[in-house]
Amino acid sequence: MPNKPDAVYIISVAAELAGVHPQTLRIYERKGLIEPFRTPGGTRRYSEEDLARLGLIQELTSDGVNLEGVRRILELQNENDRLRAQVERLRRLLGEAEARYAGSPQSATPMGRRGTRNLPDVLRDFPL
Repeated sequence: MPNKPDAVYIISVAAELAGVHPQTLRIYERKGLIEPFRTPGGTRRYSEEDLARLGLIQELTSDGVNLEGVRRILELQNENDRLRAQVERLRRLLGEAEARYAGSPQSATPMGRRGTRNLPDVLRDFPL
């Protein structure tokens, strides 16, 4: 695991801030719900991001979602974030390609861009 300089909370402090017992954090780690940074000596260190994730886990479990359901929700959330980043990257690349194409001599032909573009229009008005 890479170095996480923002992972500063030891397990007892993280548990207190999250409102759970330290053993609960160990269980969450075994279930793959959270992955704290480990120091070279093996001590768990939690970051603000970890604490936010713990808050979400607590919220979901208090709403009646079991730990396997929480794990799946977190997986889907990660996949959603990854896909949104990919869509944003593809939109940026498409915009760059369109800008290059608009400045090319081919775009000044009588047909313009209409006769050569094979890409469908991309809807860009929904929020990311």
